[in-house]
Amino acid sequence: MKKILIILFLTFISKNSFAADGTGPATEYIVTMKKIELCEDSACSSSTTVGDSSMAVDISGVSAGADVGKFASTDGLPIGTTFSHLRVTIDRSFTITGSVTIGSTTCGTDGGTDNDADHLLDSGTGTPVSTAMYLSDADGYAVADGDNDADQISIGYDSPTHASSMSVSGDDALMIYKLSTPYKVGFKTPLIKVKFNTQNAVGADDTSCVMYVEEPTVTISIQ
Repeated sequence: MKKILIILFLTFISKNSFAADGTGPATEYIVTMKKIELCEDSACSSSTTVGDSSMAVDISGVSAGADVGKFASTDGLPIGTTFSHLRVTIDRSFTITGSVTIGSTTCGTDGGTDNDADHLLDSGTGTPVSTAMYLSDADGYAVADGDNDADQISIGYDSPTHASSMSVSGDDALMIYKLSTPYKVGFKTPLIKVKFNTQNAVGADDTSCVMYVEEPTVTISIQ
């Protein structure tokens, strides 16, 4: 079975307009992929599914690119079809170990279970531990406890950095990306390599160490 390493971008936008905030490294960043599609247009109105199952990958590890590649097969792609975009569906739940240093304060994931659809992680300054984190709804959140009763931390998905579009609904987050070069299906399968950097993959506000999911850096090369 031929395999292709599929690009996985995660794009989350978080802005803090009141107190000091920052990003920091994640030594564990587990994301669950659900579906990957190659699309013939920017709206993915015509697409071919190349991966459709639940698979958790720790993209902070050295084998992350290879692990992502195991998710998708290029067998059966229609010869002569040109794909210009990619659509990926992931679970909104993550498992992250990370810390953020802002001035003299270092916030760390604390193993708490309060990060959900309408609440950011109300963490602390102890040693970071593996913690369940969640892509919260687009809303305003409080720096004191991460609740959605204030507009001090703003979470939104309308203007993603890398994706053409992004939506968050139910248990899923869905992103569409423009391929750097359109891919026309032939007899030879190209190798798409992906490398992740999670040095700035978790965010925090220093008021009470409220933490949230940030995006990793992704580097792609096609050979």
